[in-house]
Amino acid sequence: MIDNISFIHEEWMWPVIAGAVILWGLFIWKELRVTGIKYVIIKAIVALIAVVSLALMLLQPVTAVPRTKGVGIILSEAYKQQQLDSLQVPYKDIEIIKYDGDGFNPSQLEAISTAYILGNGIASHDIWQLEPIATTYLTGERLSGITKLAYNKSATVGDSLSIHGVYTSPMKGNRLVLEDAGGNALDSVTVSGGDAFDFELQATTSVSGRYVYKLIEKDSLSTIISEDPLPLIIKEKERLRVLIINGFPTFETKYLKNYLADEGHEVLVRSQLTKERYKFESFNRKQGTIYGFTSANLSAFDVVIMDASSYNGLSSGSRRTLNNQVSQEGLGVFIQPDLAVVNDGKQFGFRFKRNNKKETSLSSWPKVKVATILYSFDAGALVQPIISEEGNVWAAYAQRGAGRWGSTTLTDTYQLILDGNEATYNYLWSSILSAVSQKELPTVLWEFQEELGVKDAPFRFKLRTEIPAPKVLDNEQVTIPLRQDVLLDDQWEGTIYPSHSGWNELRLAQDSTAVASYYIPLDTDWKSLRASTQIDHNKRTFNVAQKAAETHTVLEPVERLWLFVIFILAMGYLWVAPRLEGV
Repeated sequence: MIDNISFIHEEWMWPVIAGAVILWGLFIWKELRVTGIKYVIIKAIVALIAVVSLALMLLQPVTAVPRTKGVGIILSEAYKQQQLDSLQVPYKDIEIIKYDGDGFNPSQLEAISTAYILGNGIASHDIWQLEPIATTYLTGERLSGITKLAYNKSATVGDSLSIHGVYTSPMKGNRLVLEDAGGNALDSVTVSGGDAFDFELQATTSVSGRYVYKLIEKDSLSTIISEDPLPLIIKEKERLRVLIINGFPTFETKYLKNYLADEGHEVLVRSQLTKERYKFESFNRKQGTIYGFTSANLSAFDVVIMDASSYNGLSSGSRRTLNNQVSQEGLGVFIQPDLAVVNDGKQFGFRFKRNNKKETSLSSWPKVKVATILYSFDAGALVQPIISEEGNVWAAYAQRGAGRWGSTTLTDTYQLILDGNEATYNYLWSSILSAVSQKELPTVLWEFQEELGVKDAPFRFKLRTEIPAPKVLDNEQVTIPLRQDVLLDDQWEGTIYPSHSGWNELRLAQDSTAVASYYIPLDTDWKSLRASTQIDHNKRTFNVAQKAAETHTVLEPVERLWLFVIFILAMGYLWVAPRLEGV
């Protein structure tokens, strides 16, 4: 019990004790002079009680009392009043905390062990504060606006830009308009009614640079209702020199060579007809032939596309030459997908995992199905994803010295063209060949978080570089702390707090050309999209199993009125006692 007692004014402890001892001593000395020893002992005990009561009133004792942590309600934007009212019925003294997006005061959370989150939820960068608390998340009012959006933020001149999204609770008759950075309308679609409206807008990129396109919603009178940014980086198209080697003609190669030719790439195709006979086709280049591989004839190409059987059928000299051109000269090799690639993946630097998916779709084209070979890549230290969706890597490359080996588990992609999905087909092969054929290994590979950034809030990024102890600088030339990956010594991650909206940059101090751009929208941009992302994150994070009620201790002061009553009673006795003795 004594261990649970402390004092508010502990710094007064020794002066008060000294004063109390002196006061009690003076009282005993006075009583010994005027009364006999018989009455002094009783009066001394009563006087001690009075002095101790007075001292305790000055020190103000407090006791540590265990309390069971209670239940709290966290109110975020767009919460339902009905949910709040129903929760307040069983919990009379429930703690109500209002969340405005700027985190929590720790004192608000100390007294609760269970919480109900109402509304659009908690921002991802504030969720860590609720980790010790068992939480239940209750969604708020139904959102209205664009809640899903997918498009490629990086493109090449001439690429088809495709923007897909979902408009929840749409206003029938409104129009969604895609505008370029100059305010020119590129595409539009009229919104129909219903619970949700799936839309697609398309355009063709024309000039390289860093741009901010806009997605504008207008009503039937062309009045602007909302206007949100679409940051886009457009790169110059690289003219590739491509060699295609096939053991036999295939539909995949037929459509691929036509695509490459239409894009302006130089293409030489060798298809084997019989054991000793080959068919050669040339596009955007002089007629040519190639049989065995030599350093001289391979140096005329940026990328070689071949099937696994053709690679395995190479002579030892041709295979050795091909491997040397990859590792030493930066040649890119793409192995066309089939089960032979899966079985012999190790020789190309790949590992695969079976997922039994016969088809998949890309986020930018959610309704377009692409066939697969029932496998996806198992990304490792030397394997870099090219195309990935929902944790499955469908195309990747393995770095081998200066060059790359690439492949995909997507198959029969020519069917996309037959079904009228040329934009999807172009995106797939543009992304794959651009990644595999890159002759010069960049100093650093940057990767930014998918979630929309917020000004002055955490924004995560990763980088891969061979430079030891890389130093990353922000717009103000401030060094960003980095954390090295435990397993991959060339991979680092960091967190920045962007100080302004719009385009921002990160750069590598060791290489002035290693610059990465990222875009931070205004707080008023994409409100429904932000809320939808936040709601999904809260659904995944919260609603964990409830923990037993936790207890904590609080300091409660001892009621000084009782000490005062004891002091008055003791002093009353000391005042009355001499008169009783004289009776």
